[in-house]
Amino acid sequence: MKNINKIFLIVAVFLIPAISTAQYCNHFHTKYCNPSENGMFKLNGQSKSALFAKGQTSELNVLVYKGQDYRISMCMDENLGSQIKFKVYETKKVKVEKVFESKTMEDEFKTCGDCSGEGFADGESCYECEGEGQISTGKQIEVVDKETRIVVEKRKELLYDNSQDGFSTEIEFSVESTRRLTVEVSVPGGGSGGGKSKGKMMKSSDMGCVGLLVEHMTTAITGFKGTGF
Repeated sequence: MKNINKIFLIVAVFLIPAISTAQYCNHFHTKYCNPSENGMFKLNGQSKSALFAKGQTSELNVLVYKGQDYRISMCMDENLGSQIKFKVYETKKVKVEKVFESKTMEDEFKTCGDCSGEGFADGESCYECEGEGQISTGKQIEVVDKETRIVVEKRKELLYDNSQDGFSTEIEFSVESTRRLTVEVSVPGGGSGGGKSKGKMMKSSDMGCVGLLVEHMTTAITGFKGTGF
């Protein structure tokens, strides 16, 4: 019983700080992500914060609507570094040709010509067969049928990569048609173990909060549109 209590205590020592940090991360974007200086932008409910480990990658799906301007900005705990990758993808449905194979077992046939028209050859034996037709060998063979079909697949198209933009932590854009975007956040470090070395407990210094602040406003009408004439 004493050993069980010790194990529970050790686990609690490591677990409680992680739970506290995760709860602290819940509203990280509202406290630490700087909103736009343009007062027309409003907080979008798709904004989110989460606890990240070094070496971790995670995605957030964001639906953007036609006729709106959007601003997506990122903020993070200092211990995660300043070069967090921030990519925006669009998931599109595309039609592609695909070849489908189906395998069946069928009886094997050979022609009578294998015995000079007199029968069917099986090793050294020759069996009778009529005319120039075919006769079953009594064996089965695997037959592969191929069929080409048009299918619809979902593909991710890269729209923005902040590593090509000086690791900027924000992006603004206008939307001409309603689209579903995927924001991918990757925290550097953590080696090849995805943020945790094999056999080792995660250190608090290897974890931190990342916030994504999504803001929107109606796209301003420019030019001579809407004059009423």
